[in-house]
Amino acid sequence: MPGHILCIAYLEMMVVVMIVGVLALLGFPKIRRALDKANVRSARAYLGTAVATGRAVAVQRGCRAVVHFTSGASGTVWVTACSRTNPAPAVDTIGGVEPLASRYRVTLTATRDSIQFDPRGLSMDGVTTTVQIAGAIAGGYDSLLVNTIGKVMR
Repeated sequence: MPGHILCIAYLEMMVVVMIVGVLALLGFPKIRRALDKANVRSARAYLGTAVATGRAVAVQRGCRAVVHFTSGASGTVWVTACSRTNPAPAVDTIGGVEPLASRYRVTLTATRDSIQFDPRGLSMDGVTTTVQIAGAIAGGYDSLLVNTIGKVMR
């Protein structure tokens, strides 16, 4: 009799394990898509912040500031501006070089490699810049659009 009870308990446990396994198989793809979309949104938000930082630094320091992009699976973004302490040719990197692609598991594709801002905070290039952000899963995609005067539009 005790062996019979153990056998039934074992079968019940196996059924529970199988149900949990099926639920996990159904839920993991949705969780991965949600995480991928969150990563794409986070990368887009960081890019928008970098562009705003470039504009603000140009105005604060009264000199040219540049937001740099590298594309691909090793995509990075960083802001440079004239140095506050060193003579004219010196350049400061503001906030460091951010490896967005590896941090958020996205791929960046920029239409240009940089956006330059004049001391008034306006784009010196007069060209619209688009940075596309693609996640690891096909559904994760967004873009950042910087208009001709250097304002982030979306």
